[in-house]
Amino acid sequence: MIGYLGPKGTYTEQAARFFADSLYAGRMSIRPYPSISQTLDAVENGDVAVAAVPMENSLEGSILVTLDRLAVAPLHISAEVTLPIRHAAFAIVGTDPQQILEVRSKPEALAQCRRTLRTIMPRANHADMDSTAAAIHFVAQRGDPSIACVGDLAAGLEAGLQLLQMDVQDEPYNETRFALIVRAGQRPPQEGSAATGSGELTLPDVYKTSLLLALGNDHPGALFEVLGVFARHRINLSRLESRPTRRGLGSYHFYIDLLLRDTDETVRDAITELGRLSGFTVKDLGSYPCYSPAEKATDQ
Repeated sequence: MIGYLGPKGTYTEQAARFFADSLYAGRMSIRPYPSISQTLDAVENGDVAVAAVPMENSLEGSILVTLDRLAVAPLHISAEVTLPIRHAAFAIVGTDPQQILEVRSKPEALAQCRRTLRTIMPRANHADMDSTAAAIHFVAQRGDPSIACVGDLAAGLEAGLQLLQMDVQDEPYNETRFALIVRAGQRPPQEGSAATGSGELTLPDVYKTSLLLALGNDHPGALFEVLGVFARHRINLSRLESRPTRRGLGSYHFYIDLLLRDTDETVRDAITELGRLSGFTVKDLGSYPCYSPAEKATDQ
């Protein structure tokens, strides 16, 4: 079973279906959960084998609840898919956008559409929901013409709502990375094991290795030492991001993505060298295939 951020109709559902079809040959069913935290809880306590959750958006950056859980929980990333994001604005039939006083959606979706929404519905305040699908269901059930929502086109139309405008994201280049999360030590799926609808194998674009680097006693040049290890081994990084350790102001750990598998000798040597640096600890967050199918536009 694959858990995902629900309810039915979220963009994460599309990512979950991709993982189910392409990595498990359709042998895994999917189950929605009302929040990212509850979705990850389900993996940790064994309610589901794996979970699909959003990791990062090209406009608004990392999904912090996902990152922060990876830092403290026995969870690993086993696969990733990047999907294009196309948001639609909806309200009940007959709504005048100029009279809308509130627009609801997932915080990241609202942030991705901030400027456009001010133009379409200038009087509307923004209200957060756990998912885009939850926002669509809320508006459909309330039947209030003063409330709008942002979400997936198909989900909004299925709910019987009026499409106010398609592609309300502020920038045309809008993508989200979704991760497939497993418990630490669990065997990951076999990538490329299933055929797509066209009969072609689903194969990864690249492989990544994700690390969490913690600095013990901070000192001048500490991060430079770390980056120097990767430079000496000629390892390309696709992400370097700091997050508070919650041990006080100025205390951070770093998420690092390498564009190589951890089975590569250069990666193993670099991780070994990092472990020898004084005051550093390294947590392996997973080494996994990354996909970017272009057939279906989706959202978080």
